Amino acid sequence: MIILDNLGRFQRGRIWINDVPEIKYKEINKLTSAVEVKEIINMKPCRMALELLLSRRDISNYAFLGVKYTPNKEKNLNISVYVSEDEGEILDDNIAMKSDNVFIGIPNEYAETVLSTANKVIEGLPQFSSGNLEFYIGAHGEVGSSKLSFSKVTELIIKLLVIEPEGIKSLNQIEELISNESLVV
Repeated sequence: MIILDNLGRFQRGRIWINDVPEIKYKEINKLTSAVEVKEIINMKPCRMALELLLSRRDISNYAFLGVKYTPNKEKNLNISVYVSEDEGEILDDNIAMKSDNVFIGIPNEYAETVLSTANKVIEGLPQFSSGNLEFYIGAHGEVGSSKLSFSKVTELIIKLLVIEPEGIKSLNQIEELISNESLVV
């Protein structure tokens, strides 16, 4: 785990690359789509989780997502989001506001946002790799999460996958990429 503490005022995060936390929840549905990749690049298999708290004064936006990317030789990227119940087990180890309860899982409302954002971001990229992209880890705040925060975390994860996070030379590179993505929500 890498602690991201240089993201700007009222923002903090944590990222895991390949050594992601084992956070399991009961899957009640799976949302899927396929995106045709414009120009295929070689990307390595990767697991990544990103947890962000984006706060402005008394308003906070918390999201925690984890993905597994597996390349293949096809022309499409198959995207899956594993949907949970709205309120699952409590996640004690989190960076959300102390007054918020964080539940493990990705409720349908946020899963739909994750899927549509992933489609939009990948379609907008000049190149990506074919394969399977599975959003299989997640957590959300009882009151401190939003579609916007899940959309932003989805976008950041996809952009981090493109630059191959294992090859990133420093923590500053990760923090700079995340900070530059206009995190104020």
